[in-house]
Amino acid sequence: MDLKELRIDTGVKLIKLAETLEISRQQYSNMEKGKGKMNAGRIEKLSKKFNVEPLLILKAWEETKLNGKRC
Repeated sequence: MDLKELRIDTGVKLIKLAETLEISRQQYSNMEKGKGKMNAGRIEKLSKKFNVEPLLILKAWEETKLNGKRC
């Protein structure tokens, strides 16, 4: 599962995630495309927003980067 799938499955709006991370909607959109940066703070904030373990966010990010390279 990548970041976009995780967002859609949990029903969280892209703009809300951008606000949670204190970044623009475009920056978060780029993250879902495998671009942008992920750090410990973002992993923590996303795990709280999605109500999942931080490791799941890290795995989703890795999947996102792989999917982005295939496009």
